[in-house]
Amino acid sequence: MRARWQIPTLLCALLICASFSGCIGDKEEEGKNSAINFVVYYDTTSGVIEEVMQNNQQISENGVEVMFDFSYTKSTAGEMVTFYFIPGDGSSMIENNAAENGEITYTYLTHGLFSAAIGAIDDQDNEYFENITIRIDKQITWSDDSTATPDVMNIETTPDCDCGAPEQIKIDSTVANPENAQFDPLQGQTVTITWRLLNSTDAIATESAPEQIGDGQDANWMYNQYFIEPGTWKLEVDVTAEGNGDEQVSVDHIVTIAYVADESVPNPTAAPTPEE
Repeated sequence: MRARWQIPTLLCALLICASFSGCIGDKEEEGKNSAINFVVYYDTTSGVIEEVMQNNQQISENGVEVMFDFSYTKSTAGEMVTFYFIPGDGSSMIENNAAENGEITYTYLTHGLFSAAIGAIDDQDNEYFENITIRIDKQITWSDDSTATPDVMNIETTPDCDCGAPEQIKIDSTVANPENAQFDPLQGQTVTITWRLLNSTDAIATESAPEQIGDGQDANWMYNQYFIEPGTWKLEVDVTAEGNGDEQVSVDHIVTIAYVADESVPNPTAAPTPEE
């Protein structure tokens, strides 16, 4: 007959077991293996791609780099063999030999709210993984100089992932009318400017009120467009000069394609406690 003191002891042991990953509960049901002590540090799960366009030609583009440090991941069943990262943007899984490199770095070059994954495998085929969400916005700096008929700026809002459309398009646009009167009176005119944003079906999503810009002056239009459907949106600037001749203007757009801030919380390396 089992002694009474043994029952509370067994219950306590079960409760302690349940508190560890993979012993019982949700993580084991998700296929995560408790033999692996999964510790991964990463400083960021979001960023902004920066693209520069001049006269409708790409000048530069800087992607968003993310880095995952698996160095502290160990297995109680054997040696670690593979660390991996699945970006969620259609790219292939990135795998590192755990014995050679404990870090994985990846650069995103397309915007989206990506369902990514990080994982590890030991030499006994035990595997542990975690799903994370990475948010990549995009900012485009676009310019068209010395023109009477500014080019149309195309804004591609289709994400490069199986995810929802961006939350908004943020527009910060400046049109400058350079001073010309002292050189050529016909080129020193006041112009009337109208900004227009077209959606992916070429319907007008919004339009600014006409604004006059005198010679040597500029004007700015700031607008946030919500309810974005995937596709190619267009930002237009209409320029009408008073009197005769075509007045040359310079157009500078800063357009940001932004997603809902629904990324995973980063897991930065804890700073060591200074010794007293």
